Amino acid sequence: MLRSIVVALDGSDSSVEAGLVALELGKRHGARVEGLGIVNSAWIQRPEPVPIGGMAYKRALDLQLLKTASDRVSAVLTAFGERAKEEGFTAFDTKKVDGDPRIQIEFEATVHDLVVVGRGSLFDVGGELFDMPLCIDQVIRGEPRPVILVPPAKRGQPGEDLAAPVLIAFDGSPAASRTLHMFALLGLAVDREIHVLTVDNSSKDVAVATATRACDLLRRHGATQTHGVGLGDRQAGSPAEAILGTAEALGAGMIAMGAYGHRGIREIFGSCTRTVLENSSSLLFLYH
Repeated sequence: MLRSIVVALDGSDSSVEAGLVALELGKRHGARVEGLGIVNSAWIQRPEPVPIGGMAYKRALDLQLLKTASDRVSAVLTAFGERAKEEGFTAFDTKKVDGDPRIQIEFEATVHDLVVVGRGSLFDVGGELFDMPLCIDQVIRGEPRPVILVPPAKRGQPGEDLAAPVLIAFDGSPAASRTLHMFALLGLAVDREIHVLTVDNSSKDVAVATATRACDLLRRHGATQTHGVGLGDRQAGSPAEAILGTAEALGAGMIAMGAYGHRGIREIFGSCTRTVLENSSSLLFLYH
């Protein structure tokens, strides 16, 4: 069962949304929530070309930026705590840390069951190539615990997303199977309408059979409203298109899928998982 959650907060709008989702999850599942405020001073004070005679000015500017970032994170943690108290939620705490966000999250997540991050938070590398920060990509790839990714522009309140149907993308691969089991073991499938989507290159019948077996597992973990959706290769377009299209049709509040997995719903860098990450308006439950 879900007992503890850590949510990364850096002062960005995306991380504030993630904080609201974490609190809502905590209330629904009786889990403790920790707001982890991250100040990345190494990034703020990274070496940059400075004109001759300008080093003293740069140091002063860095210190001001660092103070501003630190103050912003402190304010976010205060607001996070106030929001929790307003809703009568007392099982929370806050912590402010300084350092590389990925390392800080990895260290803190050791004592938690679930990591929640905002998709548009934790930018920390100059000239990043994608809208999704490199740090978020690294957390998804390297974090051994499941991650919920919160999109920057959600459709409604966290409670609405967490009450809406769930779409689980399942192809029988190791990554997809681990995701299915972890979703069930954390108790996230209980009292939810769940649709399991399987795309199979060989036939629709095989896809339906695979999705049905996944539904059987979920029912054993208390999911009473499960539905299998099986699609043949020529019915669905690309795997990412099938996932995004089905989620839109269902009004899914959350998509659960194996992060950067292989087989069926195939993954190479820049492929299925990244397409879903960058285009989904739903919460994403990711595990690998």
